[in-house]
Amino acid sequence: MTINPQAKKAINTACVAAAGVCASPIPFSDSALLIPIQTTMIAAIYKANDQQISEGLITGALKATATAAIGKGVAGNLLKFIPGVGTVVGTAINASVAVGFTKLLGNEIAKALENQSSERSIDLMEMLHLISKNFKPKA
Repeated sequence: MTINPQAKKAINTACVAAAGVCASPIPFSDSALLIPIQTTMIAAIYKANDQQISEGLITGALKATATAAIGKGVAGNLLKFIPGVGTVVGTAINASVAVGFTKLLGNEIAKALENQSSERSIDLMEMLHLISKNFKPKA
């Protein structure tokens, strides 16, 4: 199964943006900026699949799962407190986690939308919970 090209473009664009956000040397500043990036990505995936969803639902769902995503990036953010090397290593860790989580999130939503039957819709909250719970970045 292939992902809709428009959805794939939205996912890849969001991944690049997520990596760019993590370049900030300020600890924990990237967390708040990832939610609008992922919200825009999810809305674009729905649009690419001729589906509609409210931005309020997406934002609410992402805020509900943001704690897990933030928790995964704590090590990288703590390293940013160390000038120089800590900032570089922390940024690399955070970028890897943000890109990996964003890519997984986008791919799973795109696949679910393409596989759904006309009488069954996907449960975005349940999907985000499962992705967040099972996301384990490689060390």
